[in-house]
Amino acid sequence: MMDFVKKDIILLLRDRTELMVMILMPFVLMVILGFALGGVMGVNNTGVDINVGLIDKDNEEQGQKQFIDQLQSSPASKGLENAAQTLAPKTILTEVLKEDLNGIVTVQTMKEDDAEEAMAAQEIDAIIIIPKDFTYKTLTNMLLAEKVTSTLEIRKTERAHFQGDIFQTIIEQFTHRMNVEAAIGQIRQKNSVALEVENTRQYETVTDKGPISAMEYYTTGMAVMFAFYVASTIAAMAYHEKNQQVVERILLSGKHPLYFLLGKTFTTIVIVFCQICILLAISSIILQSFQPYDIDMIRNMLLISLVYAITVGSIASLLVALTIRYHEPSISGVFSSGIVSVMALLGGSMIPANSFPEVIQEVGIWTPNGMAMKAYMLVNQGMSISDVFPYITRLLIVTIVILFISLLIFPKRRTQS
Repeated sequence: MMDFVKKDIILLLRDRTELMVMILMPFVLMVILGFALGGVMGVNNTGVDINVGLIDKDNEEQGQKQFIDQLQSSPASKGLENAAQTLAPKTILTEVLKEDLNGIVTVQTMKEDDAEEAMAAQEIDAIIIIPKDFTYKTLTNMLLAEKVTSTLEIRKTERAHFQGDIFQTIIEQFTHRMNVEAAIGQIRQKNSVALEVENTRQYETVTDKGPISAMEYYTTGMAVMFAFYVASTIAAMAYHEKNQQVVERILLSGKHPLYFLLGKTFTTIVIVFCQICILLAISSIILQSFQPYDIDMIRNMLLISLVYAITVGSIASLLVALTIRYHEPSISGVFSSGIVSVMALLGGSMIPANSFPEVIQEVGIWTPNGMAMKAYMLVNQGMSISDVFPYITRLLIVTIVILFISLLIFPKRRTQS
């Protein structure tokens, strides 16, 4: 099988036209679209548009007063009173959401019933609930080192996984920073108890990175779209080799014809993975995209690229199987000229998907390029691999299904030309 892969790669490298289509054309398009839309493409058009309902059950002034009253005649009460009046956790949180993240997060203060209705009607993507006594418990924990639990509750819609994941991570980052401030304050007091806010983990998030730029968006968009053309190219090669009776010669040599199919599949995987890596590297080095560079981000993007390359390889196997079985040269042409354009549109490779109606967005998120783009954008915003795992899982499921269909379609014996 590796002999087939080596042969196909050598043939592709000799074809300068195909190389231009695979590398030069997507690079030119990403530059044109990135610079042309860089000034008019805001953060919301990149897919990072989070509508949040804020349910506030806390009375900040009452919490501060309750904390100060608790101090009574402590020797350090004056300093702690000043700290309590200065350190207002709820105010800090709302300022982060409404001011620091303006343009990424749109916050509406709502009653709980209204927020639930708005989420059911898909008017908001998530709900955050500030619990009762949040200020008092947080101040008690941070300034007195008493082990008190205060929980920020987040509810996400099933529809907006991407927006919900980003918002959850923003809140996790906020609580992490509060943990750090609490630890610093407690070290000064020679205490070791940390502020506890349930269900938190430590991540680098969108708060640490700038919004996704048009250049970064179209780099991933063009990379995932042009990967499809590799699949159609491999299918066209299979048709020509069918005419040259390559499959028949494989049978005569005693090898199973599936070696031919698997060879085309692995060739596609190798070519697509290298193609995407080259495009991402060129964009990063020449166009200065995806900064600041981070080892974890690079590793995660390589993993996504590999999984996506495997998915495109399965698509190539299906096209090859159909081409060999029905001996029809138009199959690869229909895919490259029609189906690729539809998937590029639905998946957001050309136009941000969030500008479409909800129904189309739901369809688009199940296209391979749509899933890959969501994964790339999450990683670019500093998410861990666990946050993009649902999209990787979907890609693998699609891959398995397509490969299974390909194996069923591909002829296992000599076919008539």
